[in-house]
Amino acid sequence: MGQELYIKIELKAEMFLLRPLDAFVRSLINQLPAFSGNENSVDNMELVFNEAYSNISRHAYKSAEKGPVKIEIFVKDDMLEIRLEDHGEKFNPSEVMEPDFQNLGESGLGIWLMKQFVDDLLYESGECGSNVLRLVKRIPAENVFFPCGCLE
Repeated sequence: MGQELYIKIELKAEMFLLRPLDAFVRSLINQLPAFSGNENSVDNMELVFNEAYSNISRHAYKSAEKGPVKIEIFVKDDMLEIRLEDHGEKFNPSEVMEPDFQNLGESGLGIWLMKQFVDDLLYESGECGSNVLRLVKRIPAENVFFPCGCLE
């Protein structure tokens, strides 16, 4: 079994934190050999994170008082998983209809975009009223993480 990486960040789901969180996630993903040099894949995963976090801040916590969000990032031999947990309003992404591309509004593409760039988008309504969104990107077997110890 290869090396694994686990990162956990807990904070309030404030929109002003999106830019530094985006930069952190982008930098981390860009250092992973499976993504290094593939700006398109890095862009896609950054967009996925951005959409998920934005949805929590804007929709799960609609009031000015933002609640907590826990962000966990798992890197294993064969996958990258970004997990976001909040205690806001419930929202099941599997119940979202395909967007009407003929009549697009200002928003409404977030879930669709996330589904385009990850292999699994999983939602769970957890204990104690939590909402858990898991975004999983599988890595081809030939792309092994940490070949030179760059994240050790």
